Amino acid sequence: MKKDIETPEDCLLLVEEFYKKLLDHEEMRPFFIHLDLKPHIQVVADFWSTILLGTAIYKNNTVAAHKDLPLEKAHFEIWLSLFNETVESLFEGEKAKEAIS
Repeated sequence: MKKDIETPEDCLLLVEEFYKKLLDHEEMRPFFIHLDLKPHIQVVADFWSTILLGTAIYKNNTVAAHKDLPLEKAHFEIWLSLFNETVESLFEGEKAKEAIS
């Protein structure tokens, strides 16, 4: 049995594994190769920690950070698929379900 997402470290693991999938995906890689990934991954992990665990450590504006990216519906569908796959491969439980929803 897998554990649920319970700590900020779990969120970091989730995001690290998710970004491995994004970087391996031919259509998604171009959105991320220009970033300094270590701090970016921590920011995204902080976002999920805030959303799922109520840690209130994410202080950025998610919409503003993404508004100028040339994202199409197909990109978001890939993102969702890879994210859900990552959550399901690592975790199970209420917080994992919340992350997917």
